[in-house]
Amino acid sequence: MQRMLGHKSAAMTLGTYADLFDDDLDDVANRLDERATAADVGKVWADLAA
Repeated sequence: MQRMLGHKSAAMTLGTYADLFDDDLDDVANRLDERATAADVGKVWADLAA
């Protein structure tokens, strides 16, 4: 997640987003999983490497 968001550290990611989803963590995880599964992950990683 840290790399996807372009954050320099996991602490920055957690500090920014940890409290946003206290009541919806399972739903957020499921939605992220659905989007990652639906996306062409190979293309995403290739684009990041470019």
